[in-house]
Amino acid sequence: MSGTEQGDAKGLKFSMARLMVTILIVILIAIVAYQYGLDQVPKNDPTRTTKIFGLDKPKSMLLADIYNDADGDSVADPPQEADRWVDPEAILFSYVAAPNSESYEKTWKPLADHLSAATGKPVQYVRYESARDQLLAMREGRLHVTAVNTGNVPEAVNLYGFVPVASPADAEGRHGYTMNIIVPKGSDIKSPKDLKGGNIAFTDPGSNSGCKAPMVLLGDFNLMYDQDYHFVFSRGHEESIAGVAAGKYQAAATASDMLARAVARGDIEEGSVASIYESERFPSAAIGYIYNLKPELAEKIREGLLSFKVDDSADAEALVAEGIDGFAPVSYKDDWALVRRIDSNVGPATKAPAGAG
Repeated sequence: MSGTEQGDAKGLKFSMARLMVTILIVILIAIVAYQYGLDQVPKNDPTRTTKIFGLDKPKSMLLADIYNDADGDSVADPPQEADRWVDPEAILFSYVAAPNSESYEKTWKPLADHLSAATGKPVQYVRYESARDQLLAMREGRLHVTAVNTGNVPEAVNLYGFVPVASPADAEGRHGYTMNIIVPKGSDIKSPKDLKGGNIAFTDPGSNSGCKAPMVLLGDFNLMYDQDYHFVFSRGHEESIAGVAAGKYQAAATASDMLARAVARGDIEEGSVASIYESERFPSAAIGYIYNLKPELAEKIREGLLSFKVDDSADAEALVAEGIDGFAPVSYKDDWALVRRIDSNVGPATKAPAGAG
C-alpha cells in the first residue's frame, strides 16, 4: 500500500471514529435532556406522565385570530385579498400521517389521478410519518390536500387552516368508527374496570380513538390516567393492535375500522383479540385542503373529492379491501362536536393564540 493510500485509510478511520464519538455525544445529550424534562415534574405528581407528554396543556378550541369565519361554520374562510391565494403548479397531496405509510402512495393513487383530472393539475404524493410534520407542512405551504386523523382535526382547523370536506365512506355512504379497548384472547381483563392497576397502550397524544377518547371515557369507570392505570405510546393503531395480539400489551385503545382492516389484511388472526369496551360513533379521518387555496381551485378539489368513486380496478384493490367506496361530505361544526368535547375534558379549553397558523 502506498503512502497516499495509507494516509487515506488512516483519514477514513479517523473520520469514522470522530463520527461515532459525535453520535455518542448526541445520544448522551438526548438522554440528559429527556431526564431533565422528567425531573421538571415532581415524582409525586399524579399527572406526571400527562405533563411530560403535554396533555395538560390548554387545547385550542377556537380559530386563531389570523383567520376569519364570516359564515359561522367554525372553519377558516379563504383570504379576501387575491394576492394571498395559493395556486400551485402541482398539488401536493398526502393521506393521514403514519409511521408505516409506505404503501399509501399506491393505495391512494386512484384518488390522486381523479383530483388531477378534476383540477387540470398534476398531483404529487408526499408522505409524512408524524402528524406534527404534516401540520407544519400545511402551515408552510408544502401540503395542499390532505387527510387528518379524527383527533387532530380540531387542531388542524384552528391552528393550521385546514378545511375538512369529507370522510372515507362505504357504498352506502356510511362513515365513522367506534373506539374499542382490546385485550389478548383469553385475558383476565373482561371490562374496563379490570384495568385498574394495569397498563394500556395508547397510539399518540393527538389521536382521538387511540388516546384522548379513552383517557376521558375511562373516567366513566372511575379510572384516572396516571393514578388508576399506566399507559405507554405505541406510535400507531397497527402497532397497538399487533402488540395486543402478540401479548406485548395488556390492553390497547384503537379504532374499530383500523381493527377490522388489520384482520382483513391478515396482520392478526381473527379472534386473537377481544373488545372489552366500545364507544359511541365518531367521524372518520377528514380529507380536505388548506384554507388559502385560490377559491376556484378549492372548489374543484371539493367537487373532485365528493365525486370520487372507487372501482374494482387493480389500482383500487387496497381501497376495495378496506371497504372504501368514496367520500361522504362532513360538517366540522356538527360532526366533530363530540371530539371537541373530549378535547375540552383532556385539558383546559382556550382560544387559539393570535399569530398561530
